[in-house]
Amino acid sequence: MRKNPRLSTFFLLCMLILYCQSFSWAKVKNLNDSVVVAWLFEGNFNDISGNGYQGKLLGKTKFGTGKFGQSIALSGKGDGVITPKLEAMDEVTVAHWSKCTGRFGAWRVWINVDGWQKGAVHHQLYPSNEIGWSIHTNTPTDAKAKLLIDDKRKGKWHHIAIVYSTLQKNVKFYIDGELNQEGKYTQAGPAILGPARIGSWDGGGRDYEGEMDEFAIFNTALGPTVIKSLATNSIATLLSGDTSVNASSKATSIWAKIRLTY
Repeated sequence: MRKNPRLSTFFLLCMLILYCQSFSWAKVKNLNDSVVVAWLFEGNFNDISGNGYQGKLLGKTKFGTGKFGQSIALSGKGDGVITPKLEAMDEVTVAHWSKCTGRFGAWRVWINVDGWQKGAVHHQLYPSNEIGWSIHTNTPTDAKAKLLIDDKRKGKWHHIAIVYSTLQKNVKFYIDGELNQEGKYTQAGPAILGPARIGSWDGGGRDYEGEMDEFAIFNTALGPTVIKSLATNSIATLLSGDTSVNASSKATSIWAKIRLTY
């Protein structure tokens, strides 16, 4: 019996739509289940995760035009956000948008836990302009990305995601949604990310000059596909589950191409 090509094509299209929608739902579920805190900096320091980890004003932090909506704008002179205590995590992903505008060749903090004790995380730019991730008592303590944030990249937005796993004994640096570098540990322990400061350190100095947006922490090691989504969509959109629009539009585009062949 001769098969109907249009019927076969319609069946394939239905399967494609179901796949796209289930894939998008899985990504959103992964984020919603693992998000610990998400600060969008829309004129405030509210946590949209629903977990109640509100930030507090540090210095004279202002708000500017962000990657999505508004961002925090830091002068490099004691500005930032004070963040509350968080539980230690065996796996963690820290993701944010960053635009550095000054203090090149100096320490500049994205987020540093208060003090410097076992498990404390310091995520900052080194004086060598390298993107760093440090955990006290890990061996080695410091891991660095390949990309330099120096005066050649002044005033440019970059999405930075750090994926750390005690179990895998590794840390991965994703820059603009792409894997940039992976560091290995011979000894690794749980990560502590609060109480902390965004843009400064309570130990003194290391102030960030520039802007930050969409700062989020997840209690799992997110995979490359989800990291790519974070680097191309707002967190609010992803957490709301509004990714099916993209999936449907892709399916419609493919269907249009299929129709042209018949």
